[in-house]
Amino acid sequence: MQESRVNTKIGFIGGGAMAQAIAEGLVTSGTVDPSNISASATSTRFQTWWTSRHMTFYTNNHQVISSSEVVFIAVKPHLYTEMLQTLAKEGHKYGDKLWVSIMAGVVMADLTRNIKMVTDSVDRVVRTIPNTPAKVRKGSVAVTFSTNCTEMDRHMVTTMFSSVGRCVEIPERLQNAFAAMCGSGPAFVYQVIEALADGGVMMGLPRNLAMEQAAAMVEGAAGMVLQGDKHPATLKDEVCSPGGSTIRGVQKLEEGGVRASFMAAVQAAAERNQELGNN
Repeated sequence: MQESRVNTKIGFIGGGAMAQAIAEGLVTSGTVDPSNISASATSTRFQTWWTSRHMTFYTNNHQVISSSEVVFIAVKPHLYTEMLQTLAKEGHKYGDKLWVSIMAGVVMADLTRNIKMVTDSVDRVVRTIPNTPAKVRKGSVAVTFSTNCTEMDRHMVTTMFSSVGRCVEIPERLQNAFAAMCGSGPAFVYQVIEALADGGVMMGLPRNLAMEQAAAMVEGAAGMVLQGDKHPATLKDEVCSPGGSTIRGVQKLEEGGVRASFMAAVQAAAERNQELGNN
């Protein structure tokens, strides 16, 4: 992963799980000093989390935006328009900033149009949807830059997200699919880990041991895919001995339609992302 310092004031509008994951990854990696990070939320529910890590917390969105050079919009997609309308009604206008959306489904055209309510300069917009493993620097992030983003903007955003995982640039038309696979994907994999651990417990393993080793096994299997040049099907075949126990288990997975279920889950999440963008 790319290691570099970013000496820029960064603000998060919305202080929930996704904003926390990114902020913690940025600080843990040494990419951003906590004194350069602030966040806002309409309640104090998240305040302790931010302040205990030496980051600034406000209950006023205006304070975060006005004090930041890079503004992450990290609220629920159906709330961000109302949030910007409120700021506009309060008479707030902001100068040139880099706006980074981590909202599922919200397209660049709508982002630009709505941000114009609070600024006359909205040329620099980034659409992205990270995932929560960014908190442990194992995130998957896809970014789409507006045409007016500078090379410095691209370098800074790529540096920040590369410090918390794997960052790739993709065309906007692929964002909903990527968000479904990688943004929602951790929830799908958590169910796999839980189910594997349940199976271990059913067959006599202690719960703590089963959960820890199921998670470690998934991490190891993913590492073999990422670090090698073998297709997952080949790696699967290497574990399946003729007439052995693993192929018997694979048969049960096929009977249960596991692969089709995962594909359908990604499809459903992508379609929902599209719906969110249309609302």
